[in-house]
Amino acid sequence: MRQPYVLLLFFVFILVSSCKNTDYRDQVTSGRIDYKITYLNTDLDKKTLELLPRKMKLIFNEKQAANHIEGFLGFYKLNAITDLNTRKCSTLLKILDKNYLFKGKRDELMCCFDTMDDMEITETRETKEIAGFTCKKAMVHLPSTGNSFVIYYTDEIDLRHPNANNPYKKVDGVLMEFELNMLYLRMRFSAEKYMTPGSESQIAKLPENVRHITREQMTQILNKMMEEQ
Repeated sequence: MRQPYVLLLFFVFILVSSCKNTDYRDQVTSGRIDYKITYLNTDLDKKTLELLPRKMKLIFNEKQAANHIEGFLGFYKLNAITDLNTRKCSTLLKILDKNYLFKGKRDELMCCFDTMDDMEITETRETKEIAGFTCKKAMVHLPSTGNSFVIYYTDEIDLRHPNANNPYKKVDGVLMEFELNMLYLRMRFSAEKYMTPGSESQIAKLPENVRHITREQMTQILNKMMEEQ
């Protein structure tokens, strides 16, 4: 009589455990992920590296996602705020007390990163835990440059169209380790920690005193500023 009872308890335990895991994934619809930025350029001197951004924050909820990058000792901030329903991204460049805004169309990439249009992605069966999430490994190849690298992404965060406004449109998950090119910089982003929603994970509103500019104008302003440093 004990054996069927023990088996029943075992299956109930498995079922409850599975439900808990699923519930946890469903609950992750908002919060903040902190990324470390490293530079893969071999010709950057120590002074330049000290001025370049070292951190990025991804703040998200069910309606919006925002990437925040701050560089040159706080002299500029580059924020990309995406409406997850319309899939439109507004890129805000703040230099001291001046605010420049580029408003993209539906599915248009945020400024000012390379599009990497020829990206080829090969999925693997390997996984790795990053910042508390199970992440899938994929290989990326760019025929135009000959560069190949590894990325990791997770489907344990319920974020709608997470890559609609970045070069990784084909990836169905939130990026946790990946690369982007901005102007002459080759940057690698690696998630370090996830924070649950709180006062520090509120998405800031766009300032009122902004100058609306094109993608090309914003790229030129950022390029000129970096050349002057």
